[in-house]
Amino acid sequence: MKRALVMVAAGGLALAALVGCSSDEPAEAKVLFEPCTGVTAGALQKAGVDPATKVAAGAPAAGWQTCEWTGATVHLKVFSISRTLEEFEKESGTTAFTDETVARRAGRRLAAAAAPNSCDVLFSADQGVIRMVVVKNPTEPATDPCVTLRHMGESIVPTFPA
Repeated sequence: MKRALVMVAAGGLALAALVGCSSDEPAEAKVLFEPCTGVTAGALQKAGVDPATKVAAGAPAAGWQTCEWTGATVHLKVFSISRTLEEFEKESGTTAFTDETVARRAGRRLAAAAAPNSCDVLFSADQGVIRMVVVKNPTEPATDPCVTLRHMGESIVPTFPA
């Protein structure tokens, strides 16, 4: 699990680097969804992670918030970002993403996952993007982490703002 957590941390650093990029246009202040309080304890328990393992991070002034939780076999991270999905696609290329529906909400899955044990889906929101990342413990039986994300997302994604 430690290896998986390191991979998630590395992905978070890469995301922070992307988030830290700025454009020539002044950014208007956006109220960000706060994942640590917006994702309910009941939704977390139903998804299979322990609400008590919550770790908050992020900098609202820099345009992002994040919260992560750990379960017996997975690690869940939810980012709230003021950047748009179009900005992510422009930087990564539209072919780096595929359509993904989770809990009846359209999203875009980052096809080039950082590790074979992770799945990363971005959802458009009024404030920018809500990003959900699931990392499976590599010692667990081999199953598709995106199947796990879709299953966990049934309880998590409905807590995200439109």
